[in-house]
Amino acid sequence: MNLQRLSNKVFYFPNPVNIGVIQTEDGYIFVDSGIDESVSRKLVRLLDRPPKYLLNTHSHADHCGGNDFLKRKYNVEVFAPETEAALIENPILEPFYLFGARPPRDLLTKFLMASPSHVDRVVVPGRYELAGSEIEVIALPGHSLNQVGFAVDGILFCADAVFGRETIEKHKIPVVYDLESFFETLSFLEGTGYDLYVPSHGTPTGDVVELTLLNRSVLEHLLHTMLGALKAPLTTDELMEKVFRCFEVEVKGLVQFFLLRTTIQACLSYLYDKGEIEVDFSKSIPVWKIRPAG
Repeated sequence: MNLQRLSNKVFYFPNPVNIGVIQTEDGYIFVDSGIDESVSRKLVRLLDRPPKYLLNTHSHADHCGGNDFLKRKYNVEVFAPETEAALIENPILEPFYLFGARPPRDLLTKFLMASPSHVDRVVVPGRYELAGSEIEVIALPGHSLNQVGFAVDGILFCADAVFGRETIEKHKIPVVYDLESFFETLSFLEGTGYDLYVPSHGTPTGDVVELTLLNRSVLEHLLHTMLGALKAPLTTDELMEKVFRCFEVEVKGLVQFFLLRTTIQACLSYLYDKGEIEVDFSKSIPVWKIRPAG
């Protein structure tokens, strides 16, 4: 796989998780580092100089799995948003918060837990000058706790703020931590005017609205399906079973299950806070149901 040029100095490395590459006089800047060391090694071999800086959009292992290698081998300076930085430095927190206790061994894999790496600088939304390039940090919450994107030369590396069509068709239900924030981020992206948008899972596009509409429609369909199912009271697990059947999702392991469970629970939180559903504890476990009108 070769680098794909997006502008005079901006490239991306096509991969299951796309990696951004910004060329500067002072060395290369990476946007994310892939699932593990092997991805970063392949990318570095394509360059005439090693990377000097690494910008992490968020802490999910498929985006920061190469951090440790790049830090050890090239002493890259790592930048990451608040809160996400804590998880990059303490990756056990991701399987921990997904499971809610000490995670079973099936969740202690590279798909959920990258090698720990130090974050040199915490970034907040705003403009930064780095190695002679002006880079803007853009808040894109919803998919994770405090995800950001990075804009340079009219190109926005928008991380998992939107998912490409192939990714949605493959996984059926995208991973979302905060549904309301995810919807707000989609609306925000529709009002921007970047020349290109580079999702981490998908191909670059100049028409982000096509992607935002697709992502919104999938999640609205999920909400509609859940509300339909909850006309009869259901536990979370019973609800998930009905949703998976409707979306033709076949769960084959704990990692997939708990990632999907995150989205289902994000939807439950969204509907509950909006007063559309309520919870009953008469059986000493939460049972969700439609809230009566009035």
